[in-house]
Amino acid sequence: MLRILNHRNFILSLSLISGFILGDCTEWLASASVWILAIVMVFATTGFAFSEWKPWKQTAGIIFQSFLLNYVLFGILLIGAGFLLFSNELMITGIILLAVSPPGPSVVPFSAVMKGDVRYAVTGVFGLHLLAIAITPIALYLLLEKSAISPILVVVIMIKVIVAPLLISRFLRHPKILPTIEKMRGYAINWGFFLVVMPIVGLSKNLILSNPKLLLINSLLFATLMFGGGLVFNFVMKKLKSNKPRIIASNLMFTTKSSAFAAVASFSLLPRETALPSAIHAVFVTLYFIIFEMVMRRKVG
Repeated sequence: MLRILNHRNFILSLSLISGFILGDCTEWLASASVWILAIVMVFATTGFAFSEWKPWKQTAGIIFQSFLLNYVLFGILLIGAGFLLFSNELMITGIILLAVSPPGPSVVPFSAVMKGDVRYAVTGVFGLHLLAIAITPIALYLLLEKSAISPILVVVIMIKVIVAPLLISRFLRHPKILPTIEKMRGYAINWGFFLVVMPIVGLSKNLILSNPKLLLINSLLFATLMFGGGLVFNFVMKKLKSNKPRIIASNLMFTTKSSAFAAVASFSLLPRETALPSAIHAVFVTLYFIIFEMVMRRKVG
């Protein structure tokens, strides 16, 4: 029973259901979401050591590939689809905010579970989180010049949820502390994301119920880009004769954005309605991980 309760898929599913049931009652969690995500990132980054980036030339290549997949390819597809499908300015802003967010940290554990290339996943995720400190504010300024988002405020959030946790995690990697942290890491990350995802869904509940068309269009967008795009991506990578572990890790890198980061930025800087695309993306990330894992296991079998 404890294994089921602490399973990543169960926790993600529970966060979606709980958020929808509680609705606006989750607002207090939204106000604390920056700090909750920061704590999650502290635990997530304790598993990362800069020594793993040697040789540096190979690391730079992986980060560049991950940037092309996550920011350029998926980002352009997402923004293009957003402008094509929406006339609602808040939805377009939410889509753009998601598109310029770094990849979700969950790429790493799911790559490991599916026997993907874990080094590729770790290097890509943490490399792009560091690049996001500069890329995300600049991209938002260029794409949303007239919006209420201040690049300085975005930088402040990046410092809180990326820079500070990474620095703190260096101290927690001390040999006397790290074994204890490793025992807690999975629980802290899973239940931390539960507390972040729940208000994403909760504060989007009224908008979803009052305008189911927005829910339908967002769902169509992410179903097409993630499942359709992921299928095409796998086909192309196989034609290029890439090995299976690399295909798994790079597929997750291509399809997964940090819904948590985008939602936290929405809560902090914008009207809550802009978090709806992040909420729908969080749902589809959960579905994608579950279905992708099932497909990979069936192929192995």
